[in-house]
Amino acid sequence: MNTPTRFSAEQIAEFRQNGFLLVEDVLSAEEVAAIGERGDQIANGQAEYVPESSVQLEPVFRHGERVVEDRALAVRKLYNLAVYDPVMWAHATNAKIVDIIAALLGSEDLKMYGDQFFMKAPETGTAQPWHQDSASWRDIFPMDLVTAWAAIDDATLDNGCLHFAPGTHRWGMMRGAQSAPFIADLDSGQWPSVSVPLKAGSISFHHSLTLHQSGANHSSLRRRGYAVHYMRASSWKDETVTDAPKMPPFKQVRGHSIPGRV
Repeated sequence: MNTPTRFSAEQIAEFRQNGFLLVEDVLSAEEVAAIGERGDQIANGQAEYVPESSVQLEPVFRHGERVVEDRALAVRKLYNLAVYDPVMWAHATNAKIVDIIAALLGSEDLKMYGDQFFMKAPETGTAQPWHQDSASWRDIFPMDLVTAWAAIDDATLDNGCLHFAPGTHRWGMMRGAQSAPFIADLDSGQWPSVSVPLKAGSISFHHSLTLHQSGANHSSLRRRGYAVHYMRASSWKDETVTDAPKMPPFKQVRGHSIPGRV
């Protein structure tokens, strides 16, 4: 395993400049297999402790346009898993990942905002348009969260790997008409974007304001990825924001909780 327990100043500077960073070979083959197997079990309804509300089908199955024959291949994503499942929680608290998060956020006091397991099956796996995570998580301040997106299968251009728009985390939060001109520039190639193929076991880290997207799965191969979202325990939740996602209680990942904060 060649992942450093402490990041260099150059790596931290790269993340702060671009808003994303790739770290290869973070997870062992055994860790990847355990997460992938548990994700499939949850998708197949074999983990009764995970509520059905944590499972979302792809639109063609959700709207009845196609019949579900293999549930694991019909699921678009699973979410809020680690608060229920010990295998997913072990991943969220894995020191190899949390050490990197602590370096990027500059704090040992960390909480998990939430998590999402993206299934992206062959042929039916849909694209995710350009977006900023904090445009949804707009009740959490500062808007300075970090996502660790772990590849469970090899993520390629054909099966829908992530793409990032470097530096866009420094533009602030944008919604609707505010972001539309920049998304048009990204779609037309006038603003640079970077594709980030990942080998299984590698992880990309991105800032919650970095514009990113993923393509549809046009291949015959699955593209599963498990994303865990982290924030400082000193973050503040604005209870007056009523149109943000309703999340389970935030779990402590490392360090101390801070009274009056998340």
